[in-house]
Amino acid sequence: MSDNTAGWIDFWNRPNNAIYVNERNLEVHFDTLRRDVAAFIPADGRVLDFGCGDALIAEAVAERASTVHLFDAAPAVQQRIRERFAGHPRIRVLDADALAALPDGSVDLILVISVVQYLARKDLAALMSQWRRLLAPGGQVLVADVVEPHTPMYRDVGSQLSLAWKHGFLLAALFGLAKLAFSDYRRIRHQSGFSTYTVADMLGMLTEAGFTASHLPRNVGPTPHRNSFLARHPAA
Repeated sequence: MSDNTAGWIDFWNRPNNAIYVNERNLEVHFDTLRRDVAAFIPADGRVLDFGCGDALIAEAVAERASTVHLFDAAPAVQQRIRERFAGHPRIRVLDADALAALPDGSVDLILVISVVQYLARKDLAALMSQWRRLLAPGGQVLVADVVEPHTPMYRDVGSQLSLAWKHGFLLAALFGLAKLAFSDYRRIRHQSGFSTYTVADMLGMLTEAGFTASHLPRNVGPTPHRNSFLARHPAA
């Protein structure tokens, strides 16, 4: 694992690192994500949410899927979601060893949402090989919220403010953006870097990893200027 990836894992492992300005922001973000992801969940399928964070769409996914595996590299996140989903019949929280121990071809869909910007390119390439091993023939990987190179900051700010205006938390968003300018998130983004990919870059990496890949017409989630991709395991 590269130092840049490790730096982001350390950030997400800390307390009080929320990037949402209030509960309304959190609710709107994940309501949008739930709606967008629903079309990709196979009925009675086996799903892996890779880099799941606090997994706020896990229960919605589990309503359709037979099994939902949750993995996040930050131990503190793993502990939170393990406690929250203890005893859930369809949701299983994995650490790195449990993820590596999943059998070949044991997953039908892998969700990778708002994750690749926190991974160094060489780490992402290695993970793609792992995802291909885990997918059943004909299975899919949804890679969403991929940031284009040279995306100006005003596009991210504009997207957040537009969402806030539409859903009634504009003042909180303005305060949150001012706070973010002096936050650890901004500092670690400068120190560890933010991985960005053109459409051609991402399609090329997925193809090299053995997938048949396509660029989706719209992003999954509430940030319309970012990109999403669907990578298919070649059918047996």
